[in-house]
Amino acid sequence: PSICDVIRNLSGMWQILFKDKYVRYFDVPQNYEDAIGGRFYVQELGVLRDDLGRLRGAPVTDAELNASIAVYNDNRAAVRDLYAYRAQKPWQAPTSEVYLLLRAGMVLPPEEHTQMVRDYLACIDELPRPKRDNARVVINGTFCEQPPLALIKSIEMSGCYVVDDDFMLVTRWLLDDVPADGNPLEELSKAFLHRSASTAAKYDATREEKGQFLLKQVKTRGAEGVVFAAPSFCDPALLERPMLQDVLAKHGVPYTAFKYAENTGQ
Repeated sequence: PSICDVIRNLSGMWQILFKDKYVRYFDVPQNYEDAIGGRFYVQELGVLRDDLGRLRGAPVTDAELNASIAVYNDNRAAVRDLYAYRAQKPWQAPTSEVYLLLRAGMVLPPEEHTQMVRDYLACIDELPRPKRDNARVVINGTFCEQPPLALIKSIEMSGCYVVDDDFMLVTRWLLDDVPADGNPLEELSKAFLHRSASTAAKYDATREEKGQFLLKQVKTRGAEGVVFAAPSFCDPALLERPMLQDVLAKHGVPYTAFKYAENTGQ
């Protein structure tokens, strides 16, 4: 996103350092009308599809894209089930395990990752774990730079059950299934514009009041409070934090906040 100076400059650094690699800075729409931002997004996706087709030596067809959309629909459904289970029984599915399961999905083919998530859900109840009187919390602010595993374990050891978060948001970025039988680029565009998660990295001044998405997470997951944990120097997360805190305060939701160094967990 253009609001992140680090990412904005990263594409230029890649072009300098890896001259033999394909690099494209991908712009997402900041207007959420289908005829304006939607049309722009479809055009951006079309350029990316053409570029990737040239890289592989054959055009990427609509049928292939729809088949891929179906695969990722299945993957997101599995992750939604995982998050629903954790919210219901956080002592059985500790976030330190759920987090590693999500991280695996960043490097595995989606079909394999979906099966891994399903296998985890199938066997987790076979290992009874003690239920503790922990606080149910939502973690917010880690949508880009991922926290060290030790930080997540520390939050859990301090007496918290994490019942929702924005870790590796890509697996939950689109909130429902994308139709896999239409124009794939148009369907992906509509899903982004109208059915995607709210985050500081996405400019949207039109759809809903700031903080409502976070409030919805708190209520639907039965959370008792929010932990704001953002990496140092993450301007989008840190600039949005006071606005989100104001909304939580108005609705009587407790919160606490800190920053961390993503490479050390300090």
